[in-house]
Amino acid sequence: MNILRYTISHSNLDYSRLLNPWKWLIGEDKEIIVITKMGDLVLKDASNSLYFLSITDGSMEHISNYSNDFFKNRLSADQYYEIFQPTLIENLEELDDKSLKEDQIYAYGVLPVNGGEISVANIYCKNIYEQFILTSSTHKEIDELPKIINE
Repeated sequence: MNILRYTISHSNLDYSRLLNPWKWLIGEDKEIIVITKMGDLVLKDASNSLYFLSITDGSMEHISNYSNDFFKNRLSADQYYEIFQPTLIENLEELDDKSLKEDQIYAYGVLPVNGGEISVANIYCKNIYEQFILTSSTHKEIDELPKIINE
């Protein structure tokens, strides 16, 4: 799998602007390794542990104790598939109206957690900064629901 096909260039992006909305979940010490075309992040921390942030699910998963495992193909095939979602990306790229421009990612119009369909028809090209703010605030509200209910 050529990971460049499933990622966006992030060299010109403002990392703090992307990560700040998610600090409530990821903490302070994460560094971006890869941004997928779906906007998910592969991150590493100060101890070089590797994490996967799904902005669609609003979850962060520890995937390895060694960040180099990502580049040395030491993750499982299932982990790479979950991170890059190659079939979905290939289906999106076949459509004329789903061509990403600079600073865009593929994003659900209505997040699945809010009842949106998990389908190509519910995925659009959106500004990465706007989508990171939107998904973070949605998931943070959902994360705080039990706290509100129990008060």
